[in-house]
Amino acid sequence: MKSWKDRSAKVQVKESELPSSIPAQTGLTFNIWYSKWSQGFAGNTRFVSPFALQPQPHSGRTRGDNDDQLFFCLFFAKGMCCLGSKCQYLHHIPNEDDVDKLALRTEVLDCFGREKFADYREDMGGVGSFRRKNRTLYIGGIDGALNGKHLKSTQIESRIRFVFSRLGAIDRIRYVEDKNCAFVKFKYQANAEFGKEAMSNQTLLLPSDKEWEDRREGTGLLVKWANEDPDPAAQKRLQEEQKLESLNMMVRLINNNTITSAGAGVDNNTKKIPDRKETPEVSINSTKKRLLPIDNGLQSDIFIENLKKLKKNENIEHNPSNSFSRKVGGPLVDYPSSDEE
Repeated sequence: MKSWKDRSAKVQVKESELPSSIPAQTGLTFNIWYSKWSQGFAGNTRFVSPFALQPQPHSGRTRGDNDDQLFFCLFFAKGMCCLGSKCQYLHHIPNEDDVDKLALRTEVLDCFGREKFADYREDMGGVGSFRRKNRTLYIGGIDGALNGKHLKSTQIESRIRFVFSRLGAIDRIRYVEDKNCAFVKFKYQANAEFGKEAMSNQTLLLPSDKEWEDRREGTGLLVKWANEDPDPAAQKRLQEEQKLESLNMMVRLINNNTITSAGAGVDNNTKKIPDRKETPEVSINSTKKRLLPIDNGLQSDIFIENLKKLKKNENIEHNPSNSFSRKVGGPLVDYPSSDEE
């Protein structure tokens, strides 16, 4: 299949088809924090968006790729960019290289270049907080997104996995049937930020469903940030995962910098690095076999020592088939959302 790098990005919609960025007035004051009207009748603000991102056909190179842009197009994520290849932002799904570049640039901006806040909104919507890395999304409004279509819990979970896995690598997914909600944890925070915007107010119906033509009569998915799991075991697991993720990112950056320097003829004495495809992630058990050169001439023994320390406290299960309950003893978040769902 042809890669997005080999083609120009498509125009998703015509400019004349774009709706107003401010919802129809239903009150006296427009609240920019919650992006809705207050002091009046709010009405039903939930809807199914007429626009939707199709990752494979819509992705492609833009002016942003030529200008080494770091941030992604918010309108592309929502399936409604009218600029296509002329857009100054990126039109593809965030990948590992994008994650590393964003991490080097800033921790206070999301993948779309928007400023994060110190605290989450009360309803856990919005851009998010720079105080805590959050890779987990709360998915509500599932019944409305199916427009009354009856499915088994395993079928609903499969649909959620299908639509969200197109937006980045998934760590784990859990559907909580009795609360009619789900939790999707991405491998990288940038994909969670991208997925939150891409799947808000989207349907879970598929073109093969007989209800597809009436999908706009539903209310769409409610996608927002998940609260922290208060379980101590889950907190410890999260800390270990973040440590390992940081070490993996440092090793990838060292690999990339060394390869770039060797290609430019900066240091001919630099040792050859194992092929990235053979060692895509840090393996604590195999780290002793790897020596990664650094620009200042020091070997990566410092990282090896840190990994040894990490190994002593490692409680991470690397089997992707594990459910939330096997490690933590329950769902990722064990209490209902603060929103209307």
